[in-house]
Amino acid sequence: MPSHLTPAMQLSSHLWTLTVLGLAIVTWCAAPLFAGADPAPLYGPIKPMKTGDVLYVFAKGNRSDSRQAIAVQSLQGTLARLEGPRIWIDAGDHTFVDYFTKTFGVSFDETFKTDWAGLIAKFKSKTSGKYVLYDLRDSPSLSAATTVAGLIDGIAVDVQLEDDVKAQHWELAYDVRGKDSKWVYETFKDQISRDGIVVHTNNRRDHPSIDCLIDWSAATKQLAWWYKDEALSREVYQSMNPVSPVYGWQDPTTHDEGLTVKFHSECGHFQIPSDWMLNLSVHASTGPMMKEKSFHQKLDRLPVKKEEGVHYVTFILSDMDNILTEIGTNSFFSEKKFYANKHRGEFPMSWGMAPSLTELSPAGMQMWYDAATPNDAFVGYCGMGYFYPNVAPALDKHMARLEPLLKRADLKTMLLIDRVKPDKEFTKAYYEPFAKHFTGMEQIRGLFYMEYVQYAPHGGQIFWYDDKPMVCARFDFRDDAFYSAVRQTPAKLAESINALPRNPADPNSYTFVTVLAWSKSLDDVKKTIDLLDKNVRVVNAEEFIEQLRANIPAEKRK
Repeated sequence: MPSHLTPAMQLSSHLWTLTVLGLAIVTWCAAPLFAGADPAPLYGPIKPMKTGDVLYVFAKGNRSDSRQAIAVQSLQGTLARLEGPRIWIDAGDHTFVDYFTKTFGVSFDETFKTDWAGLIAKFKSKTSGKYVLYDLRDSPSLSAATTVAGLIDGIAVDVQLEDDVKAQHWELAYDVRGKDSKWVYETFKDQISRDGIVVHTNNRRDHPSIDCLIDWSAATKQLAWWYKDEALSREVYQSMNPVSPVYGWQDPTTHDEGLTVKFHSECGHFQIPSDWMLNLSVHASTGPMMKEKSFHQKLDRLPVKKEEGVHYVTFILSDMDNILTEIGTNSFFSEKKFYANKHRGEFPMSWGMAPSLTELSPAGMQMWYDAATPNDAFVGYCGMGYFYPNVAPALDKHMARLEPLLKRADLKTMLLIDRVKPDKEFTKAYYEPFAKHFTGMEQIRGLFYMEYVQYAPHGGQIFWYDDKPMVCARFDFRDDAFYSAVRQTPAKLAESINALPRNPADPNSYTFVTVLAWSKSLDDVKKTIDLLDKNVRVVNAEEFIEQLRANIPAEKRK
């Protein structure tokens, strides 16, 4: 994987590992239905950002500063719920600093940029003035402190920092050394929010992101969970409200992407990859601020121009279910390989957009849409989050939560990722009960489909449900040629596309290419397009679906 990509983006690739597919399948865990109440918005109890707010900057340094960063982030989350956004964690990317300043008149005060003690002293009176004591060397105690800090409206403090907070007259509420997330779950069961869960590492050997995402539990009072007992984890996940987000990445019961997402999906939930996320509580504060906001894509939606003797191809960037690619530090927005590429806008390109950002970061979504060209199209990625529809219960509840977000975000197509192989045979009949939940939504015009690990093993098949197409990826554009659908170079990809039929009434005259973000860039897409024959039409994902709907006769809609 490219060394300049953040570890979060590397580890969240859907090719994280191929070696564990032989592991036992996680036991299915049924989730109860909603008890009549609508689910809470993803921003939960966080107070809205306001025009003119001042955010105090704290610089997140290297590994040796983890204890300070954890304390400040716990304060950040508590304040976001009690007061609104007050703290910004600086990890070197000023994309959102500039955007919030320009768009909302937010200012960033660097008085305490390297003074964690001064920062917590400034805001002590806005909290309960209490702290939870943990020891980073006792990793389970970090998970315990992360949750309990939010429950007491306080902060999490490592033993090495305790003298500093005592000097400021913070009061010890709980000493959780020797305790873990199981103890928190059993002790505070009635106080923990059931609207989501943060499954995030507490051990640097499991994953080095231990000092990220700390603010979210404090902001939402959601349980920070990291426990290797599968049966207990199932019980905990089942105790959450159905169709709830699972923040973080991986699960300590599996340490494998496919089995993790399958486990969470079977429990009725959806993954929001966010292990390296910083400032999520600040992003989410724009949720209540912009809750009436609707978004509009810039692409032209004119009636399709029908042609003869052409082949249609669309390129969609992979892995944008991961909100780090959209609002994380050094996201794809500011990456010169992607949205900041000098060639963007010269040709049709389609980007994933996590529908959850409509509530989690509408400001971030607006930033992407504002910067789009008419050649940039957005495709809803996966659903409310990354999950496997073919093992998920309560899909009707998932769609009820999803469709309003799709409408607000102006998303008319969706890309599904599922893990049918190796357990089941992927056929139209098998997938119909799952796909029809998506195609049954009026908002959706068509679907794209990728398989976990091997993104394009189904040869570009097109299945029709509710008279709407679901298009499987035909080619997987990446460096590692580990199966037959991979094309490693622009020349090989262009050669393969040029050899395909050119008859819009023939389903084989349509090619969806998934572009693996971890090995290819917009430069590679442009090189491919430059090598295509003149009768190959590159279109965005929406026009691709509309051409199918306009050209494929009824007898071929199988």
